[in-house]
Amino acid sequence: MQPNGNGNGQHLVDYQDVQPVVINPMDASPAIFKAGLDRRKENRNTLMEWIRSSLVEGRDYGSIMINGKQSKPSLLKPGAEKIAGMLGLIPRFPNLKLYEDAVLEGKSITTIILKCELQNQIGEVIGEGVGARSVETQDNGDLNKALKMSAKSAMIDATLRCAGISEIFTQDIEEIRREEVQQPNLEPRLTETRSDDLATTKQCEAVRGLVDNNLVYPDEKRQIHMFLEDGLTKEKATELLDFFYGISEFNRGSGWSKVSAGALEKRGGNIS
Repeated sequence: MQPNGNGNGQHLVDYQDVQPVVINPMDASPAIFKAGLDRRKENRNTLMEWIRSSLVEGRDYGSIMINGKQSKPSLLKPGAEKIAGMLGLIPRFPNLKLYEDAVLEGKSITTIILKCELQNQIGEVIGEGVGARSVETQDNGDLNKALKMSAKSAMIDATLRCAGISEIFTQDIEEIRREEVQQPNLEPRLTETRSDDLATTKQCEAVRGLVDNNLVYPDEKRQIHMFLEDGLTKEKATELLDFFYGISEFNRGSGWSKVSAGALEKRGGNIS
């Protein structure tokens, strides 16, 4: 940009060299608009490559069988947290305090609608999402669980919108009607349980180990993840471990002996 003299010792700037501040990107100059598109395209390709190489199926995302067909992959909470973390974004829930105040005031809450804002390090909102939950219908009156599930759905929604990855991931698959999910050996728990019915720490660790096992199918890992999040029961933990590892019985004379082989052994695994 070359200044022009006006004969009075002052300098004028050619108006063609000045780039006006624009609010709508479509109002930018063609060169600046194209450069911006190219930069965003390259950055997005880099993000998609990282997602494909870093996210783990069955833990960060997963799919299930619905009416005999594989569903579109669903982004899970761990995967959303990884993506948001890599982008340097922090999830905030601006209207969560309204529900906390309502509980302290003794008000009845039947439905929860939480908003999630993904903010950068200086507090700017980069992405938004919403998660809704029926306390009675979906969570059997468990308000704490309903809040957590709403927050999770809102964060996943915000991540999908912010990163622009709806083309490969869908919203939380747990919103699909559970009776449509064809998993005869892994039916979701539909009733609330008491604390003394919950699985032991040892059982939970054993079940979590199935998520890392390559012989466990992705849709099975998805269901296992749901059980662990919802509150794994002793009965369901026993059912899962028996199904995958087989059933053993204890005889006083000979000790433990395998009665039936589990799914992992049938799939070619070396089960000790």
